[in-house]
Amino acid sequence: MIGSTSCIYNVFVLAVASFLIPADANGFRGNDILYGRIGTDITLMCNAANGRIVQWKVNGSLVVQTNSTKVQNGNLLLLMANLPVEGNYSCHGEAGEMLHSTQLKLGYPPSKPLVHCEAQNFYRIYCSLEKSHKELFPTSYIATYRDPESKVWNCTTSVPRNICQIDNPELFSPIPYVINITAVNPVGHRTTLLEILTPDLVQPDPPSNVKAEPVFGSPRRIKVQWNYPLSWNPHFELKFIMEYKLQQSNFLSRMETVEKEETITDAITAQLYVIRVKAKDSLDFGKWSDWSSEVFVTTWSEIIPTTIPAFTMDYMDSHSQQTVFASSPTSIILDPDVLDKDAVILISIAILVGLLAIMTVFVLWMIEHIFFPGSERNIKKHMRPTF
Repeated sequence: MIGSTSCIYNVFVLAVASFLIPADANGFRGNDILYGRIGTDITLMCNAANGRIVQWKVNGSLVVQTNSTKVQNGNLLLLMANLPVEGNYSCHGEAGEMLHSTQLKLGYPPSKPLVHCEAQNFYRIYCSLEKSHKELFPTSYIATYRDPESKVWNCTTSVPRNICQIDNPELFSPIPYVINITAVNPVGHRTTLLEILTPDLVQPDPPSNVKAEPVFGSPRRIKVQWNYPLSWNPHFELKFIMEYKLQQSNFLSRMETVEKEETITDAITAQLYVIRVKAKDSLDFGKWSDWSSEVFVTTWSEIIPTTIPAFTMDYMDSHSQQTVFASSPTSIILDPDVLDKDAVILISIAILVGLLAIMTVFVLWMIEHIFFPGSERNIKKHMRPTF
């Protein structure tokens, strides 16, 4: 997908890198330090006059010439150098005077940059480096990107930990952005190219300000509310997944919604619940956010005391008055939000039967004492035995 322009793009990056790396990358001289690449031939210069006899020392000891260590025209040649030959080198004249000194450090070109890009919204892309290990040599980075119109831009960033930042990226272009991060050190360079599409990259922050509270008088209900992440523009709608469970249970329940509040209706009375929420673009672009922080809530319950508390106050006339606080029978509300459906039906039937019984007794009393006041005496008269 990079196309022919990628060749020009790579040449541009390599040209910039060439200014930072010497033509002979096997040895690079810094301030009294010579950087060399492990496994290559390293030449240490003495800058002595031609034909002058010199001696080389490493860490204060004379260098012994071998098949891999030779002195040529006053310069020290280290063949296929490896880590054991690191040290402080110096060359000396016949009288022992030091003519030149340098520190030799050996290593490798930088590791290939590991680049991670993310977008908390549709307006900005951040890219950062993931450093798996510490580089042995001083390492710098060249960061550029190519937009869908094949224009190359230097990366800028307002956050120190990020290496590249793209503001107001094109949202729905089928052509990706190409991020180019090149690591450069004294003995080499490595490049990473990363293609990204904004819609695929977007991952909102978790929903903020998640709150949960029991619904008064409703032991099976919990009201949950949350807000959009602060980093998200509400112009782009989000959808949410709310997850809840009993604290002591591994069974999870989920509810998907585009609203910023929902009511749980299948909770258990007087139990502690754990609730969390995550978000995603409502058109299903990108990834789900991480979960919000968990919130804890206990469902509502009506506690009826097993004993009736009594409070007595003595008066000056030695009389006592007792006040009894008790739950009124009317405290049971026949509301489907309060009780289970079956319980409501049973209580309704019981009340109806009770009312019918009371009405029946009342009607019989009316018939006996008002409409037929003498009926009781007549019944008793006829029931007397005849002798």
